[in-house]
Amino acid sequence: MTALDAAIVLAYLAGIAGLSIALQRRRHTADVFLAGRAMGWFPIGLSVMITLFSAVNFVAFPTEVMEHGLYVLVSLPVFVLVAIPVTRVFIPFFHGMQLTSLYAYLEHRFDRRTRLLAAGLFIFWRLCWMATALYASARILGTVTGIPYQALILVTGGVAALYTAAGGIRTVMWTDVIQFALLLTGIGGALWIAIATQEQGWTGLWAQARAAGQARPFIPFDPEFLSWRPTVRITLWSGLIGTFVAFLTRYAADQMVVQRYFTAQSQRAAVRGFWWNVLAALIALLLLTFLGLAIIGAQGDADAPAMARFGAFVRALPFGLTGLVAAGLLAATMSSVDSGLNSCLASWMTDFEDRPTRQPATDWRQERRYRVLIACLTIVTFALAFVVGRTGDLFAIVNRVINGVGAPLLALIVLGMFSRGGNARGAWIGGWIGTIASLAISFGWDGLALHYYAVANVLVTLAACRIASACTARHDPVTPAQLAWTWYARRRVAD
Repeated sequence: MTALDAAIVLAYLAGIAGLSIALQRRRHTADVFLAGRAMGWFPIGLSVMITLFSAVNFVAFPTEVMEHGLYVLVSLPVFVLVAIPVTRVFIPFFHGMQLTSLYAYLEHRFDRRTRLLAAGLFIFWRLCWMATALYASARILGTVTGIPYQALILVTGGVAALYTAAGGIRTVMWTDVIQFALLLTGIGGALWIAIATQEQGWTGLWAQARAAGQARPFIPFDPEFLSWRPTVRITLWSGLIGTFVAFLTRYAADQMVVQRYFTAQSQRAAVRGFWWNVLAALIALLLLTFLGLAIIGAQGDADAPAMARFGAFVRALPFGLTGLVAAGLLAATMSSVDSGLNSCLASWMTDFEDRPTRQPATDWRQERRYRVLIACLTIVTFALAFVVGRTGDLFAIVNRVINGVGAPLLALIVLGMFSRGGNARGAWIGGWIGTIASLAISFGWDGLALHYYAVANVLVTLAACRIASACTARHDPVTPAQLAWTWYARRRVAD
């Protein structure tokens, strides 16, 4: 990296630190986790997008295009499809409940054991996500800077943890807005350079990508793309169905995302913010797809690993763009880490620590506990980041580990909202069975199509919960209060 590149990266880090100090709000728990329920649609939408985007997508999307072609485009229409149930069913339902933790609903509908099971699974899931984001960004930044990726993991995660501890979710969401702008600028600048330095412009880059066979499954057409076989890596059907389930898990059963709906000043602001997230995500992922095709044309060594070619392309960028892309990678990573830490703390402090008989802690004790827990979670994330790379390539990690492990949460939420027959004991037993089965499927089944891991885990958990509820119905009948929560859910859905 040149001195200009290094200066850009340092300026980004200094700017984020300064903003966190300016937006410091830790006097009340509502500010730490809910921003006083006063956020507008603009920061909500960009915060949801950049939080879920992360460095995993920044690296995995273009490298997937470079290695396998344009199969990833099948996931883009799903953003619009999944917005229908999210904006019409889940946001109206949960925003009206005025919760801090999404999983408090499961205690109302079932019992406290089910709530704690879901909260524990969420924290484990988010820790895996943060570890993956740290690993992805550190690996690519390591190829750009020559710094060992282990050191980059520690620095990136440490800085994100520090400003998260300083400011709470208000700081997290407004820094996400800046990080999105920086991310988009870096991607757009790199793509512009790739096109401008090619003699025939975009036409030449596209021709080279087609010649390398990376325009599949469209040019030449891949018949396997329309196959129904669940063992084909990516098909039209696995892409649509599997991505829909994975996205629904993120947008409807993930405390990190739903917490942003809770910060909205109104239900309308939450819905508008979600649609803004959809638009921002589509723009960013399309630019990354084009960037992957551009790197194919710009980097002649087709035999080199995609990660190495990506790093070589970034290192060769002029005019400080290497530093801008590096800062964009840091922004994408920190947005995942800061949001993950804050949401894990929200779940831990409201689901596990709060009790009706416990005396409320003073502000300074809350702040001290908040900092200590962030430090503990950061250490665990570091440990996971050092081993997560053994799971496979980044695109496989996203679909097998990240999307697959979180799927049981969606099953529990859906069971609670739409099933009259589900009881507390059945949800708890079935939730445990589904969680263990999901871990076994995600980590132990190598032959399944990538996008089907989330589908398989949701179906297994739902089946386990229904069977367990049927077997324990006599010993644990559904109470009138639990039926009332089911009626409430269906009434909100109908409205």
